[in-house]
Amino acid sequence: MGKTKAVVFDFGGVMTTTSMPERVRDVAARLSIPWEAVAKGFATHRRDYDAGDITIEEFYARAWRDAGIEVPQDATAAVIEADYASWMFRNERTLAWMKSLKAQGYRIGILTNMAPDLAVRFQRHFADFIALADAIVVSGLVRTCKPRKEIYEILRSRIGLPAEELLFFDDSEANCQGARDAGWRAIRFVTNEQAERDFDANRE
Repeated sequence: MGKTKAVVFDFGGVMTTTSMPERVRDVAARLSIPWEAVAKGFATHRRDYDAGDITIEEFYARAWRDAGIEVPQDATAAVIEADYASWMFRNERTLAWMKSLKAQGYRIGILTNMAPDLAVRFQRHFADFIALADAIVVSGLVRTCKPRKEIYEILRSRIGLPAEELLFFDDSEANCQGARDAGWRAIRFVTNEQAERDFDANRE
């Protein structure tokens, strides 16, 4: 394996302080929507949304259909807005770490499963994270998503380095394994402290 020359970051759960589902749970409860309907829909249909194959309205319609429930349009709209908002909780420690890595000469990548509509908010609220990146891949804009091998190759091509010189942080082990299958190093992100410690142990 070559020496690490680029560090690639996932978005949700890495550049944010939480991932979406837990932030939406309270809204679902307030609207008397079974949490299982949201969670199962997330597991079953979210990748289609992230890949840009369906809209967020279609995603939730599928979730409600699978659960055998009818949710009023205004309630669905409230869940959608909570979904969008849930991704906007910035992890400032990750931003500081990205700045430090950039100052040390590492290239920075961002590789995220994200639909085009959410990407608009990402660009607005995370502009300082984005400014540090030498390459970015947003799944919904390239019509594929993690852990499919092709999305890792798109990022590798954009950042201009061999796969073995890339180190990836994602809060999903499945997405980390997808990176490994593509020839990258990958470390699951659980906490900033753990991720920074594991980076120091695996940068060579």
